[in-house]
Amino acid sequence: MSAVIRFDSVSVTYGATTALCDFTLEVARGETVALLGPSGSGKSTALKAVAGFVRPSSGRVLLDGRDVTDEPPHRRGIGVVVQNYALFPHMRVFDNVAFGLRARRLPRAEIAERVGEVLAMVGMDGYRDRMPGQLSGGQQQRVAIARALAIRPPVLLLDEPLSALDAGLRQELLGELQALRRELPDVAILYVTHDQNEALALADRIAIMRDAALVDADTSDALYRRPPSAFTAAFLGGANLLPGTVLSAGPAGVRVRAGGREITAAGPVASGPAASPSAGEPALVCVRPHALRTAPHDAPDALPGVLTGTQWRGASYRLTVRLDDGPESVVADVPTLEGTPAPGGRIGLRVDEAVLVPVPGDSPPAVPASRDSAPGAPVPDPAPGAPAPAAPAAGDSASGEAA
Repeated sequence: MSAVIRFDSVSVTYGATTALCDFTLEVARGETVALLGPSGSGKSTALKAVAGFVRPSSGRVLLDGRDVTDEPPHRRGIGVVVQNYALFPHMRVFDNVAFGLRARRLPRAEIAERVGEVLAMVGMDGYRDRMPGQLSGGQQQRVAIARALAIRPPVLLLDEPLSALDAGLRQELLGELQALRRELPDVAILYVTHDQNEALALADRIAIMRDAALVDADTSDALYRRPPSAFTAAFLGGANLLPGTVLSAGPAGVRVRAGGREITAAGPVASGPAASPSAGEPALVCVRPHALRTAPHDAPDALPGVLTGTQWRGASYRLTVRLDDGPESVVADVPTLEGTPAPGGRIGLRVDEAVLVPVPGDSPPAVPASRDSAPGAPVPDPAPGAPAPAAPAAGDSASGEAA
């Protein structure tokens, strides 16, 4: 598929601060890509570069093959939804949604038809005459989404749209966004979030970001099951990372000594020598909390340690265990505490599934810019002295859309 959004080596700097570093990524028509990372990782800056709210210090932003790097937001035809709704408080719901259509001077009958269409799509058709102050947070966010969709944009940008909502509303709107994706088969969606559950539920691909740079990008399933780096393994799903030593490698997997026991793990997602580890090399074993089961501490196939804490999580219990040989502690999610000692007691953990990840300091994994492209190169630092990006013009983000 052709790329609707394309970041071409985009960097954004503010004086000596780098907000985005040599960022290259593509989003195809009909594809949803989530930018996932901790605060300050550069994900919102990337979204603002597409919307036109910041100007890159270097590199290009292309929409449908057109270079829009220097174009103002209102000429890009993009729908934008932000976390604080950004509705006009003095306008009815109907008028908020119609705002971008009136700016395009569409006929009154067509405006009414489009507003009714998108309000029905988000379940807000019965609220068209209400003021924003009469709506709940979830209802206001639905109106903001409807306004962004009313202009029928080829690109929809969602900047942490659920972060201001309580847990129950987040789950409800998450389901509605999943349904909305199916109704928008031709729209490219860029979704910014720090919540991995949102990213896993909504995205076709996830781009993991850290320190203003792209770390890994792949399908959500691939990143979760076969993480290509230690950071992605830990950040996406909270994996345990056990340092160890390779004993042997073969078609059945890699035998590693870690945590005081031998573990069979799938080989790492890497290229070059790191893809085929040799005996004696250091290894890093990724084990998800759900892939650990309790066992007697002296079982020959279990990692021995001391139980230091338990936490009930509703559907499961989270155990924290300090291993005899390994990191300070690992966590395991188990369905019951039956047979589990009290905190301070000896316990064993059996590993059901594990995968190796490259040891930090190895060559970084290649990051595909799109789901069809070849791997790219490691991210360099931006050129020193690059000009600071232009600040967004007043009002650029006021309506929640780059119309």
